[in-house]
Amino acid sequence: MTTKTQDQSGETFVATFFPDLLFAEEPAESSWLSEQTVFRVSAPFDEFTGISNWRERVIEPLRMSLAEAVWKTEMILRNSEAGNGVQTAAWGHLTGIFNSSWCGLEATNEPVTVRIGVVAEIVGSVVNRCTVMIDLVDLAVQTLQPFTAKALGQAVIWPSPRLEQAGDHDPSTLAIVREMQLALHDSAKTRDEMLAADHLQYWAEDFVWAGPGGIGVTHGRTKFVDFHQLPFRRAFPDRKGGGVLESNGAGESAGHFVKFADGQWAVTGGWPSMVATHLGDGWLGLAASEKKIVLRVFDFYEVVDSHIVMNWVFIDIVDFLRQINQLPKYVHVYQQEKKGA
Repeated sequence: MTTKTQDQSGETFVATFFPDLLFAEEPAESSWLSEQTVFRVSAPFDEFTGISNWRERVIEPLRMSLAEAVWKTEMILRNSEAGNGVQTAAWGHLTGIFNSSWCGLEATNEPVTVRIGVVAEIVGSVVNRCTVMIDLVDLAVQTLQPFTAKALGQAVIWPSPRLEQAGDHDPSTLAIVREMQLALHDSAKTRDEMLAADHLQYWAEDFVWAGPGGIGVTHGRTKFVDFHQLPFRRAFPDRKGGGVLESNGAGESAGHFVKFADGQWAVTGGWPSMVATHLGDGWLGLAASEKKIVLRVFDFYEVVDSHIVMNWVFIDIVDFLRQINQLPKYVHVYQQEKKGA
């Protein structure tokens, strides 16, 4: 259980974390982030330790590539009962003019929007671990340098939450999300079976499923099944995930390192969140590789009247492409340069 001091620290962190981490041209030393902070970042960056490495490898090159960059936070959730500390989860958009290359992508001198998701784990007033998803695949799509086939869903900027803020604590929010996730472990294989699957009872009729670059945004159950569920399930018929994975040995809940609700919003995430074998053709336009893979995933949810109305999904598709040897070579080169290899 957290102390009052820790809880207040978490509230302060929510207000100061993003500007300090992302936007200051010459960021001041932060008491939140130190050389002991562990960073887990979506590929090609992966895991490293220390605020100086975060700045050198990730945020300074990104900031330098975007002129007139503006950040918009779309959602922030706080969990004050996360073991010995506080968890903060958020996602938003960094928009600017893409005027110099980044991650091997050539500059276009056109406006782009980079979507970013973050989960920070705080003890007292120190961030022990910061997990970050950057949707590089979506940026590649925007700059007409795609890594995968054209998305089946809409390749658009993610819609904002319908609610302006999470509101009062509602214990049913996470329960609905978890019941839906557990119901995903069904045996549906055909389109008709997927359109009648039990998990759909937890979704609103007009729900929005906002997928990552390469998949896109879908509206309602038919497009959700056609543009995501059907190709995804064909690709990974033996998948295991959604919080039922075995423990990772780090004292975290099985399959999820983050899993909480704040009012009518919720977040879950696994690093990895799913293990599977890539056995089917078609997902992202790719042929089956028959390789065993893992997927890193964050999900943010909005629940209204006991139904999920919106779901924003970060998937580390760059890491998946790397696992099946389909990642463009120039991204590998960038990764090795930033690691000093």
